[in-house]
This record gives sequence, structure tokens and C-alpha cells, in this order.
Amino acid sequence: VLSWQFSSVTKRGLNTEQLSMLGDKLLGPNASNNPDGLIPWTKFCKNVNEKSFPFWLWIEGILELIKRHLLALWNDGCIMGFVSKERERTLLKDRSPGTFLLRFSESSREGAITFTWVERSQNANLKCSRAVPDEPQFHAVEPYTKKELSAVSFPDIVRNYKVMAAENIPENPLRFLYPNMPKDSAFGKYYSRPTETSEPMDVENPTPHGYIKTELISVSEVHPSRLQSTETMLPLSPEDFGELTRIINPAEIDTVMCSAYPN
Repeated sequence: VLSWQFSSVTKRGLNTEQLSMLGDKLLGPNASNNPDGLIPWTKFCKNVNEKSFPFWLWIEGILELIKRHLLALWNDGCIMGFVSKERERTLLKDRSPGTFLLRFSESSREGAITFTWVERSQNANLKCSRAVPDEPQFHAVEPYTKKELSAVSFPDIVRNYKVMAAENIPENPLRFLYPNMPKDSAFGKYYSRPTETSEPMDVENPTPHGYIKTELISVSEVHPSRLQSTETMLPLSPEDFGELTRIINPAEIDTVMCSAYPN
């Protein structure tokens, strides 16, 4: 029934793996013992995973999000959609750094989409760091709802997404749509304008209306585990250290720095 609901609204129904994930949400470990996919109405209406909204309302929110903002991407198969966080990590852990997938948030009542990407630890010389050399690191962005997608299309969000790397240099960590499709090959035809026309803001020649042209992009602050070296952080002035502790927990700074100053 769920697959029919999606195929009636879009050109793409749900595959076996997506239905299995939804079955696990509804029935937990008992899903495998229910091969006919029969779900009692009382179960279907109950809150799932102690959320404050019922399963059917979550599904309706996602369908509405697809219809209004994600229809082409869904029909093309770009959106994996229904995948658990555990399964997500299993799929990404052996992939190239920068590989990402798109899934629907399980915590948004109105429907929301997020992406998760994999990186490799670069802290091989930090003895007290929790990161192990070449251990996969997973990062997920805060989900986008219809509010954000009404302002910027999702392909443009993926295209322009940035994290603030070392020395405040923004970089886009998204390189390959799972399993290995280059990002621009997957989303290029949906960008609002060709990549080649991207230009810096022109402050000398504003628009005829007197405004400087701007572009909305998503930016995330880098986690300290992604800092490649402690050498670029030393020495720090009191002002620099104060600014650093404003955006990074002091305990995390200690974790990154401890190999440089052993007890």
C-alpha cells in the first residue's frame, strides 16, 4: 500500500529495501516475521519511536515535500529516502571520501531531507585523538524543510554547500552521489544556472535597482576532528583563543592539542 501511495503521486514507488526500513519503523524486530506486510490500524496510527506525531502524518509530510520540491530528483532515483542511520553508515563506510546520500529525516513532522557524507580521518599523529587513521567519519547536515526549499532549490543547496575548513577557507565536501556518481553529473541538469557562470559578487557594478547581487548558500562550521595539523593553531593569542573557544568546545580543543603538549 505504501509503495502504491508513492507511485500514485510520483513515477517511482518504493523498493524492497525502502519498504523493509519502513517495516522496521512500524514493527521493530518483528517486521521480518510479518512477510505479508500486514500492519494493524492501531499500529499504523501509533507514534513511532516515541515521536510526537504518528507514522501516517510523517509519510504525508514527505509526500508533500516530494511533490512540491523534490519530484524530479525522486523520479530520477537520486534520493535514497528511506534508510536507517545504521544502514547509511554501512553503505558509506567503504566509499571514496566525499561520497554522500540523500535521506528523509525521521524526526520532522512536516517532512525534511538531509544528506550524509563520509570522510577519512586525517589525525594519524594525534595519539590521544579518538580518530583512527583512515577510519571513516560520517557527517550529516541539519535537515531541510519546505521553508528552506522554498527559498533555494535542493540541487543548488547540494551544489553550493560549504563547510568552514582550516583557516576559515570554505570547501564543498560533497563529491559523489552514492555509490560513485560525480555530483555535477547527478544534479547538473537541475542547477538554476550553469556551474561555469558562477562569479564573485560584483560590488563595483550593482544591479539597476541599486542592490548587490547575492546568493544563498548553506555553510557549516568544521568539527575539530577535521583539522589536519596542530601547527597551524600555534601559537594562539588570547584574542584568537577566545574566538576559537566561542565556536569549539574547550574539551574538544584539548583532545586535538594533547599530543602537542604531553603531560
